[in-house]
Formats: sequence, C-alpha cells, structure tokens
Amino acid sequence: MRKFFSLFAAITLFLPMMQGAIKVHTIGDSTMAEYDESTTDKRGWGMYLGSFFDPSFVTVNNRGKSGADTRGFYTGAAYWASVKSQMSAGDYLLIQFAHNDEGNDSNLAGLDNQEYAAYCKEHSLPAPTDARGTNPQTTYREYLRLFIDEARELGVNPVLVGPICRAYFSGNNITRKGQHDLGDKFAKIENGELKQNQSVPATDLSMSYVEAMRIVAEEKNVPFIDLTEATRELYLSYGESQCLSLLFCSGDKTHTNAMGGNLVARAAAQLLKNEGVLAEYIDIPTDITANPNAINIGETYCSVPQNKEFLLTGYGLEPAAGTVNLSASANLLISLDKENYASTAQASYEGGSMFQRVYVRANYTTGGLHYDTVYISSGEHTVSVPVSAMAISLDGGAAVSAFWAIGAKPVPNPIVEGPISAEFTMSQMACIDYNAAKNYFVDGDSTTIVLARFHNSADGSSRTPWPAGEIDENASRYLDFAITAPAAMDVRITRIAMEITADGTSTMCYHLNTGFGSEFTDVTTIYEKRNMPSRVIEHVDLTPTLTIPAGEVLHVRILPWHDYAEVKDSKYIGLRNVRIEGMAFDPSKEGIDEVSSSLQGGDGGRLILRNGQILILRGDKTYTLTGAEVR
Repeated sequence: MRKFFSLFAAITLFLPMMQGAIKVHTIGDSTMAEYDESTTDKRGWGMYLGSFFDPSFVTVNNRGKSGADTRGFYTGAAYWASVKSQMSAGDYLLIQFAHNDEGNDSNLAGLDNQEYAAYCKEHSLPAPTDARGTNPQTTYREYLRLFIDEARELGVNPVLVGPICRAYFSGNNITRKGQHDLGDKFAKIENGELKQNQSVPATDLSMSYVEAMRIVAEEKNVPFIDLTEATRELYLSYGESQCLSLLFCSGDKTHTNAMGGNLVARAAAQLLKNEGVLAEYIDIPTDITANPNAINIGETYCSVPQNKEFLLTGYGLEPAAGTVNLSASANLLISLDKENYASTAQASYEGGSMFQRVYVRANYTTGGLHYDTVYISSGEHTVSVPVSAMAISLDGGAAVSAFWAIGAKPVPNPIVEGPISAEFTMSQMACIDYNAAKNYFVDGDSTTIVLARFHNSADGSSRTPWPAGEIDENASRYLDFAITAPAAMDVRITRIAMEITADGTSTMCYHLNTGFGSEFTDVTTIYEKRNMPSRVIEHVDLTPTLTIPAGEVLHVRILPWHDYAEVKDSKYIGLRNVRIEGMAFDPSKEGIDEVSSSLQGGDGGRLILRNGQILILRGDKTYTLTGAEVR
C-alpha cells in the first residue's frame, strides 16, 4: 500500500526539529530513564531535559536504563556500545549513576559484586544472582573513567552529574543513604573475611558515591554538577509530606512522577547553565510553557487511540493568578483529569505558579502523516504544541498469534497461528508448580483458580530466596516470550495480553519490557506493576505499536523483583494465558520509494517515507526526525 503525504506539511512540521546540530546524550539509571505515559506514573528527569534547550541547536538523546549500574551499562551490549554509535564529535554526554551501584541487598551495600562473587566461590557459597553493585573507591570510579575516556576519544564532551537524592527524610534533612553515602551501613571484604554492618563517621566520605564522582571529575578535569545537593534542597523546600505526595510515585521514595521529573530536569538545566555547559542554548522560562514542547507519536495504527501527555508549567507568573485556555485540532482530544476528554479545556493557577498535566488522546482513521496541534493561551501569551504521527492501516495483512496457556509444568509450547515462530525461555527463574492444591487465586467473581507459579532461582530449576532491598528490575532475571518474523514478511504487533498475579506477598513488582534480537536492543517498558495484591489475578491487555522486521526477533519479557528489606523465600509471580497477536505484511508493499525535494538547499536534507517511518536523508546518512542517526 502506497502512502502519500503533503510535503509542505511535513516541511512545516519537522524543519525546526531537524536543526539541532548538538546532541546531549544522557546515560544513567531509572531516575533518568524514559517511561510510557500510558503504563506508569513514573517519569525520569531525562524525559524533560530537552525542553530547557533551544531545539534549533540542541537535542537530547535520553538513554537512561532502569536497573543499571555503571558496570552493567558499560558491559551491556545494548547500552554503552549503542550510545557510542550515536555520538558525534562536539556532542555532550551527561553521566548519572549510583542508585544501583550501591547494590540491591542492604546487607551487602557498597560491596563490589564481582568481589563478592569471588568470595562466594572461594567459600562454597551460592553465587549472587544480581550482578549489580560497585564500590565507590574502586570499580565505581573505574567505570566513570571509562565513560569519560571513551567519550573523549570520540570528541564528545563528558559531564558528571550527581545522582538525584532518594526522599529518605530524617527530620529536616535527607539521610546519608538518601544522599548516596553508605557510611552508616556497608559491607566489605577484608583479609578474606566478609564484614557486614560496617560504619564510618559522618565526616568520612569514603563510602559516598557522590564524593567519588566529584573526585573523578577533578582528576579528569570534567564538569561536575551537584544534582544530589540540588535535589536535597528541592525536597526539603517542600517538606516530607508534600515532597512525597507531589514529586514522587505513590509508595516510592526513589522514582519521581511528572512534577518531580520536571523540577529535577529544571534544576539540572540551571546547574549546567551555571557551570557554563551549553549555557547559551539553555532557557529557564518563567512564562507558561509546555514540556515537552512537541509530541512525536511516531508510528501508530489506524483507529487505535494513542495517549500522550505534556506539562504546563510556570514559575513567578504575572499576574499571580489566572486562567489558561486549551484547544485541540481535529484528530485530538484533551483532558486535565485523564477521564473526561473534549476538544477544549480550561485550567487555572494561583500563587504565581502553575503545574498542570494535560493528557492528549490521538485517534487517526486514515493512514499517512498527520500533523495536529494543541493551542494554549493565557492573556496575550500563547503556546502551540505540535503533535505528529504516522498512522498505518492494517488492511491486507495476514493474522498471526502465539498463545501460551501455561497450564502445566514445564511451560508448554505455544499454539502458533500464521507465518511466525515462537518460544519461551527463562533466566534466573524456575516454574515451581502447577498444583491443584494451589487453587486459591481469584479472578473477578471467579475463585479456586489454579495457575503456574514462578520463583527466583539461581540455577533455573530450584527455588532461591529473593534478595533483600531490591527496588528495581534485575536485567538477568526474566520470563521471555519471543516472536520471530518470517524471512520475507514484517510483523506488526497489535496486542500483548496475559493474566498475572503474586502469591505469598503483596510486595512483588515487575516490568513488562520489549526488546529486539539476542542482545535485547531498543528496550521499552510497556507496562509496570508495583506491589501486586496477593492471589488477585490482573488482566493485562495492551495495544502497542511494534514492528518486527522480516527475519528478526521480538522479545516480550516479564522482569519481576521483590521489593522487601529482607531476604525472602516462597514468594511467587503467577502467570497464565500469555497472548501475542499481530499482522504480517510483505515489506515491499508497505513503504514509498519517493524522495522529497531538498528541504533547505543542498545540504538541508530530504524527507523519505520508508516502511511507514519518516526519515531524513543528509548526504550518506539517515536520521530520524528527532536527529538520531539510523544505522
């Protein structure tokens, strides 16, 4: 199916987005990472940083990774190597790690994981199942140096960024641990002996990851911005109750919500400006602004609604109270409460400050490039938020599906329909039972339901206790459902569904991630659940926009963790009826070979539409509309 679009509309929409010649790459952990607005209220501060730069000159490539420590990000094939492939001379690299470097077992905090693994081997102890953890005096510094040195080899300018605080209040301050100083409780191996519950005085910063980062910055002569101190001051300005309720996800003292992520990004931008890093391109607005200032939905399917959001923010506004009017063009509806959608809305503010989430619902009935706008006005001040999408018709495809009933142990082979293949694998997990005695699960009005249960496992077959203190996914522990596209057909995934629960605990959490190939690249969290109610089955039914290129593999992974302060056994995640559906197409019939005329003279680039994706050709290189190079 050939798709046609208005070249004029495409140029008008995307020309400003093409001009950012400098890229700011951000690497770090879950407090920085990207999140899908429709799956969780968690927001990494890297999601908002770009709105404080002039987009005509600077774009942000946010590569924060949930659950990553410095070693895992450096060695993971899908992370540091892929970030380096996106870098060009003159770019900038912001480096923020520490949360996972501290380790996720409170009894082993500050201990290098590989050192501990060697200790376990020497003493015939079970090997650690979580590979995270570095020591602030040794390996943490070593990996920061590697990031710096390898960035500089590419002509890229590194900047070290102090990790944001955890909201661990103690009176009118944040605890040492909240500021990433483990001096009150840490572990070490000394003279071949494991020593736990160690401590040093508050004046001793030897177990502070922030101090370690500061030392590396001085040693390597790179800028250091103390976002740790800035967020400490930010949290204290709100006070404990307001800080937790306004800036953080419910029940979570580590991960920010939209307001928190925006304020942290604002603080980071101000610190960069103060340090003279890209200062001429940074704008800290006081008028009402939209963050992000443009929404690129990318590919979407016709008649499948897509939900996005942006923030209306303003500080020191004049007048100090007022009303903001919002309206949306044809294919959009907007809402201020995520429930009632209409083509117009009205928001008010007082006290000289505004912070309002605006939810946008886009629904396209015809294929092709679409350009819509949300308009915001307050007095004489107006803001426009462009919304772009490439809508794809699913007419003419061949239906495909894979279904795992998971009605027995071991997990059975899937029932496959259409020209695909499918497979289930596990890592550091074991299917423990499918036992009629375990018939206490509840699904709506239905009771006495039986399903398979899975447990943490070091050897993949027997039960191993869950580690203490985990607050995020362990990338090595997962249940994996893989779909391979046929050699001559692309597969567009339209549905991912499953029934899932916890057993023996109400503190089981999981991410549902997608990624491609054996190296699990292009990782996206498409769903998240924290603190699942025990034995109550949840129906997860998602409508993603995912394309598996011909011959390639899509992995859908469930990554569970047990968010509890102590080591625990007999805590399970239950699962049944996993279903992945889609449509298969001949790739040769999906795209358009036409190339537009030049956008800005000789080297301004040309727009093309390839397999439903709008790309920019400049010389011998291809870029997405946000400036990322396609390789």
